[in-house]
Amino acid sequence: MYRDDYILRMIAQFGAIIRYILGLYRDGKSPLVRIAIDNAYRDRLGIGSDHVASLSDRQLLALLRFHNQSEDWWSEGAYLAALLTIEARLLSDDGESDAAAARALLALQLLTECGLAAPNSLPDYAPAYTDVLTFLREYVIPETTLAALLTWCERIGDLSRGEDIVHELLGRDPYRWLATARAFYQRLLAHSDDELIAAGLSRAEALAGYAELDRIAPPAHPPMA
Repeated sequence: MYRDDYILRMIAQFGAIIRYILGLYRDGKSPLVRIAIDNAYRDRLGIGSDHVASLSDRQLLALLRFHNQSEDWWSEGAYLAALLTIEARLLSDDGESDAAAARALLALQLLTECGLAAPNSLPDYAPAYTDVLTFLREYVIPETTLAALLTWCERIGDLSRGEDIVHELLGRDPYRWLATARAFYQRLLAHSDDELIAAGLSRAEALAGYAELDRIAPPAHPPMA
């Protein structure tokens, strides 16, 4: 009971900080936003914004788990993803698209990991992954990140986005992702017509997508020497 109360208090605290920072951002107080974000990182991770941005997603997750050795680490991960997304907005506003994309990618990777780990939906302060993706339209998202996002989208019922991701993966490396695509369409076709329609798909579209996979021929074996 005490632990549940503690988690709820932490989530409320994270939410209050994100609302405060977003308020500063809406008021055009960019320097204060940067200071607040840097302080927030230092409070939770012991390092500042520049150091956070230099980490890979694996390194950031390891640091997060080191500082929060509990089962609810995903709530803090979603908080860090929110901070990274606000930073991406600031950098994008300043025309620093590459730096904005780097923060957004890190935020997306955190979100997918936290979303898959959380027993329920992420807290309200977590940024929407669709918003994070807007900073990555012109950038190549790593395949492993797309695969994790595919799993999360399917879990939360965003089947249309999941199908888009499958097409993206097949476009990059059809042979590597063919089995993943087949399994996705088989699960997709197990849904009712109403569920598919609610997700923005039709059974005819799903069947056509599944049939299209048969056109992907396996790579030819090199001739024996």
